[in-house]
Formats: sequence, structure tokens, C-alpha cells
Amino acid sequence: MLVLALIQVILDVRGVERKQRDDVTPVDFQMTQTVEPEIALRRTINIFMWFFGFFFGIWLLGFSITIPLMVFSYLKIQSNEKWWLSLTLTAAAWFCFWGLFVKLLNLPFPDGVIFTVLGLS
Repeated sequence: MLVLALIQVILDVRGVERKQRDDVTPVDFQMTQTVEPEIALRRTINIFMWFFGFFFGIWLLGFSITIPLMVFSYLKIQSNEKWWLSLTLTAAAWFCFWGLFVKLLNLPFPDGVIFTVLGLS
């Protein structure tokens, strides 16, 4: 990202401008579709319930269990994805989390309240 920003700064300093093509019409990004207020409220409550469920899961179970559990449940329940895709993306998310934060950066994550109370940590 830093490299792309540096390239953009160099292009700006040199005064290079993007070439406009005559055969392309600009895209109008105005929102033409409206959503009923009841549907918007239901969708808002739904996404906030997922957020709070994620935070509650982290508190209760810890990061290492909640991340794959949340990814899988969101993909399977909310997005209605196929089993193989849900399991594959869950494994990839857990592996990225574990590989980056636990193994590479060696960050300690606290255990959840359940494991602490039961003395399993």
C-alpha cells in the first residue's frame, strides 16, 4: 500500500493526469433504490446482534474458539452458504488468525470466562 501511495505522489508531483476516453460514459452512482424503514430497522438490528454475539463469544469462549465459530455460523446461518464453502472459509480464517497472531506475532490471547471458571486455562 505504501508503494502505491508513493507511486501516486510521484505521478501527482510530475503532473501526470489520467487520460479521458471519449467512448466511455461516466457512471452515475446515485442511489435510486429505497428500502422500507421497517426492513432497514430489521437489518440494522440483525447486524448489531451479530456484533454483540461476537463480543459475547469472545468474552465467554475466547478468541481462538469464537473466531472460527463466528465465521462458520455467519456463513452458514446468515449467508446460507454451502457446507464445503463454510467449512473451507472457516478453516482459512482460523489458520490466518492462528498463523499471524499466535505463531508469527506471538500475541497472548486470554481464555474465555468459561475456561477460567472451570480451571481449564
